[in-house]
Amino acid sequence: MQNKHSVYVVQTDTRKDLKDAERFGQIKEIFGNVGRNYNTPKMIEHARRVLSSWAEGDSLLMMGDPALCGVALAVAAEFDSVITVLSWDKYDFQYVARRWDFGPESFGVNPGA
Repeated sequence: MQNKHSVYVVQTDTRKDLKDAERFGQIKEIFGNVGRNYNTPKMIEHARRVLSSWAEGDSLLMMGDPALCGVALAVAAEFDSVITVLSWDKYDFQYVARRWDFGPESFGVNPGA
């Protein structure tokens, strides 16, 4: 049975084997080779377009430029307050899903107050 979820990779690296990440869903790249000059409004717009199909159960794989990883996380949180990030476990040689809850309740904020 094929996993219907997606794993959004911030920037793929052809030297990295993402086979284990496929356990969590189909691999989809957010940013390709962006070059040296960042057009930040266009990059945020691009991330929003790619991540607009984000669904519960999808994951984010933080690979590539740390600034772009931050952008991807912020944009993903626009679509869902709970984001699953895949982290590499160097002892078990596999990805581990880590759930991050950015909802107001997780910060002790009462939105109705």
